[in-house]
Order: sequence, then structure tokens, then C-alpha cells
Amino acid sequence: MLLTFLSSNQERIVEMLYERIYETAQAPAQFAPHVLRDNIAKGAAAFVAALRADDPAVLERFIADLMAPRTVEEFPLAVLHRAFTVFGEMLLPLLRECYGDDTVRLLDELQRLHLLIDTILQTLVTYYETRSKALVRHQQEQLQAYSQQLEAQLVQVGEEFQTLQDFNESIIQSMTSGLLVADQDTHRILKINQAMERLSGCHAADMVGKTVEEVFAGLHGLRLQDFADEIERLGSITRRKHRLLTAAGQAYYRSIHGHVLANQRGHQQGVVVLVDDLSETELLRETLGRYLSPQVMEQVLSDTELRSLRSARREVTVLFADIRDFTAFAEQHQPEEVVDVLNEYFDLMVQVLFEHQGTLDKFLGDGLLALFGTPLAQSDHARRAVQAALDIQRAATALNTVRRHRGQPTLHLGIGINSGDAIVGNIGSEKRMEYTVVGDMVNVAQRLQAQAGGGEILIGASLFPHVEHLVNVYDTVEMQVKGRQQSVRAHRIGPLQP
Repeated sequence: MLLTFLSSNQERIVEMLYERIYETAQAPAQFAPHVLRDNIAKGAAAFVAALRADDPAVLERFIADLMAPRTVEEFPLAVLHRAFTVFGEMLLPLLRECYGDDTVRLLDELQRLHLLIDTILQTLVTYYETRSKALVRHQQEQLQAYSQQLEAQLVQVGEEFQTLQDFNESIIQSMTSGLLVADQDTHRILKINQAMERLSGCHAADMVGKTVEEVFAGLHGLRLQDFADEIERLGSITRRKHRLLTAAGQAYYRSIHGHVLANQRGHQQGVVVLVDDLSETELLRETLGRYLSPQVMEQVLSDTELRSLRSARREVTVLFADIRDFTAFAEQHQPEEVVDVLNEYFDLMVQVLFEHQGTLDKFLGDGLLALFGTPLAQSDHARRAVQAALDIQRAATALNTVRRHRGQPTLHLGIGINSGDAIVGNIGSEKRMEYTVVGDMVNVAQRLQAQAGGGEILIGASLFPHVEHLVNVYDTVEMQVKGRQQSVRAHRIGPLQP
């Protein structure tokens, strides 16, 4: 019955999905309206076909097709993720339209389709995590919002159908996030799950019925009144990295999300709080993930000495890359387009750097600084840096070809590389530390980058013996660097020709 309903109403459901996604996502900036609608229609047809087959293997192939590079290129993961989230939000009214007052069928299909969509969303998030940690955090928040909205739907249905109570309880207890429901006015705890018992160290019997202030009085840094005021004012709170201290002085790190719980008529019933454990290692992982490749990050986390990132003198190679004529480009285009283009080229450069286990030091306007040989010692750091530069230019050329075919403007990169002794590590003040590199060789590398034209790579002469088997030398130049009396010799290089 459900398959017949979905098939006969497929065009209407596709149109509803299209309108919601077009209104709430950034899809208009990426697709023409008919392209977005066609992509949604193809996805809906494949989804219905997977349901009709009733075969786990067919479902696995359907999910695998979502991960295929061609699919991701035509229908980016962020929009794909939004499409399934919106479909999940539409489930309850659609199922009611299909089954009417048949409570048992409605419950069974709601549970089955929720688990299927949840599996697809989790798979999308997991895949996306390997590509970009920053973007996946946003998707995880979307997934959490979807789970909370589903939970609210289940509570709403539970008011109408008593049979949903057991199912709702099962979901709450299976959540890995700690959940606490409190009365908004009295702050008395109405409900907690097993994860909250584990995170708080208290049993449900010692928490339910008491006020939040009574239960958590022994924790310092919670500022419950501030939390209550913020929820009343804004309707929600978010503390992604919150440090708590026990009376004994032991520190805990928690991620806390609180939302007002409203019933079907919009009346506020209480507050729902979700809590996740963040160990110091996970906090460090999140920080390091911004500028280290996953392989390097895991090695750093496994080494106590490296984790400190203390400043030290060592031999490293630095790479400066900069987009040429970007100021003129920015003056001629809208700010939104400028940011999109900049992110596209940055994404390309960072991906290549991480492939060669380089460290992203920082973004510098329309350029970046990368390090090789730190924080992990790399005997071949010069070779890694030069190979990364060659691959960046190769990838930039390929990207420019694609952009020309799209009728979009293209940009070119100038790269400078130098090796030598420098001070590397956490440098700054007590309030703000930054992992970076300081030394004369860094100034030379930046000067080399400034002299490199679009599509060119300039390397310090000391690097050449380490990479002569990788490159062609087009010419050798002598230049003056501010603050140095002696001139600097550099080679303009490119890849070996077959």
C-alpha cells in the first residue's frame, strides 16, 4: 500500500521536496531550478525502487550509488543530505495521508522508514567526514536536529496513539547522547536516559523529580541560571566545548545543546537537553584536524611529546601559495561569488597538502602557508613539499579547465618553497596560541612566492639536490630579500616531461 501511494504521488512528493530544499538550502547558487528538480526526481525514483525490491543488497547498492563520485559531483552531499532530511520531516503527514487512522500500520512504517533514512543520513555524514571535518560538523548538527525533530514527532504521535510510547522510550534509551527533559518553570527533571546516567554518574531514581540545581550542585562552571535565561530568551542554548569541574577539582568536557520542547499546539512544555562527552583527546583532535592530515593527526595524538606542540628549532620546508590577481578579481565580482571561488581553490590546495602529509599553518587572505617536516619529523620534507606544489599546480590546471567549460572565471597560483632551520611550535600569548613557524628561511620562501607568476613554482637553491629527479629547471634567478645583504638564488621549476 505504501509503495503504491509513493509511486502514484511521486511527482507531488518531488515537487514538495524541491520547494522545501530550494527555499532553505543554498541549492539555487549551485543548480538551475530544473537541474535541482531533475536530481530530486531521479533520487526519489531510485529510493522507491530500492523499497520495492525489499532486498538488503539492493538497498546497499542504492546507498553505494549515493556515494559514487559522479553522483556527488552532480548532486553535492550537502544538498543530498538536506533532501533526505526534508523527506524525513514529511514522513508523518504523508503516512497519515496513506493510512488514515490505521495506527499500527502508521507506526510500523514510520519506524521502518525512519531507520532507513537514519542509515542513509549516517552514511552520508560518515563519508563527508573523510572529506572535510568543518563541513561534517554542520551536517552532524543537521542530523541531530533531525533526530530531535523526529523525537518531537514521536511524542506528538504518542499523545494520539498510546502504542507509540514503548517505541519512543526505546529510541530515547538507545541514544548515545545524554538526554534530560526538565519542566521549564520549576526546573524539575522529568526524564533522563541511560546515557545521561552514565555521563552524570547518577541513577535515574536520584535525579527524576528533583530540580536541575539540586542534582548538579556539585559541578562548577555550569551556570544553570545563565542557561535558563538564555533558553527563555532565545529558545535554545549551545555549548560545543564546555569545561566542568567537580568538587574534587576533576575536569570534564561536555557538549551541551538545549531546546524548548513544545507540544503540537506550540505551547511550551519543558526543556530538552542533549549532552555529549568530549575528552581532552577529542578536543585536541578537533583542533589538530584544522591543519593536519588525518594520518599525521593520529600519529601526533599517539605521541605524548608531540601533543604538547612546544616550540623547538628544527629543519623544515615551508610552502607559500597565493592566487594571482585576486584583488582585481574581487573588485569585479560579487562578495558571495568571490568567497565561493576562494573556497574552491583552497579546498583543492588543502586536499593535496594533506595527501603529502603537509601541515596547514594558516590561510593568508587569498593564499596559504604550509609546513613540511613538522610536527612529525620527515626526512624527505623537501621532496614532499615540491611534489605537493607540482600536484597543486596540476590540480589547479584541471580545475580551471572545468571552470572554463562552465563559463566561469579562472585563477592561477604562484608558489614559493624554501628549506632551512626555523622555530616551530605553539607561539603567541597565554590567551591565544598558534602553531606556526618563525625564521629567516620563512621570509625567503614568502619572497619566492611573491616573485612566482601564475602557474609557476620557485624553490630555494638548497632544495634542488633533493628533488632534481622530480623536476625540470626552467631558469635560475638571483633576487634581493629585505633585511638580507646577500642575494638569494632560486630555481623556477616544473614537472619532468615524459
